[in-house]
Amino acid sequence: MKRIAVIVVFFAGFMLITWLPSAHADATTTKTSSSSIEAVDADACGISLGDLAAIRTIQNDNSLSYLDEVKQELAVRKDLLIKTILCAKINAEEQKVYLTNAAIDPDFKDLENQWSGKLDDAMSYYDIQLQRVNGAGISGTESIARDVLSWRKNNYAPLAENVSNFIMWSKNQNLFVAAQSRLAEIKSLVDSPLFSESLDVQSTYEEAAVSLTTSLNQNTSAKTALAQSLSPDESLSLIKQSLDSLSSTYEHFFDISNLIQSLLPQ
Repeated sequence: MKRIAVIVVFFAGFMLITWLPSAHADATTTKTSSSSIEAVDADACGISLGDLAAIRTIQNDNSLSYLDEVKQELAVRKDLLIKTILCAKINAEEQKVYLTNAAIDPDFKDLENQWSGKLDDAMSYYDIQLQRVNGAGISGTESIARDVLSWRKNNYAPLAENVSNFIMWSKNQNLFVAAQSRLAEIKSLVDSPLFSESLDVQSTYEEAAVSLTTSLNQNTSAKTALAQSLSPDESLSLIKQSLDSLSSTYEHFFDISNLIQSLLPQ
């Protein structure tokens, strides 16, 4: 999913800021491999190969004095780190907007308030890191990148995934309501004298009813997983399962429609 991919490339971006050694680092520092640098190319937070190439260009420019090289490299590193942190903050702001606009189930009101508060905390955290960048040297930018990466991985990523899963779950509820209404309409049709004796129609209807019940149970399980703040992967898996079962339900609806069409007087 797009959301997961964004988190992965974000991590890649911060690791590259951390791993890309300074020209003035200790000689034992391990250099970043070219395969690692290539991972940044699709970074949603704006880190590009060009950004990293700019640092390399400065490091390899023999016309620069030692002091000029340090100043220019530091400026580029700061710009890159600031751009990445700002992108992370914008991501948190967008998550809060989506959360605020979601049709909140009453059972989730307290949890929604908790998530909203944590997103505010995340934005404040990023603001603090931006202030740290202002007075940082080259080793300082590397330290800030490591800190933000670790914090995001352990704190923000699970929060963002749970919020995204909840938003997805909330938007799906109308689909389940519509499917229940559609099943009720079909029942009145398949119970009519013209189709009540058709075994194919009746069995396909039962399959649709069972499939819908399964999807509703999975949807409820997903709600419970979200409410209990279980693993984001667990709640996402249940959401996907519920949608798969709902898709199967609609396939049965189409089959019933075709059967009914074939039984109508020509």
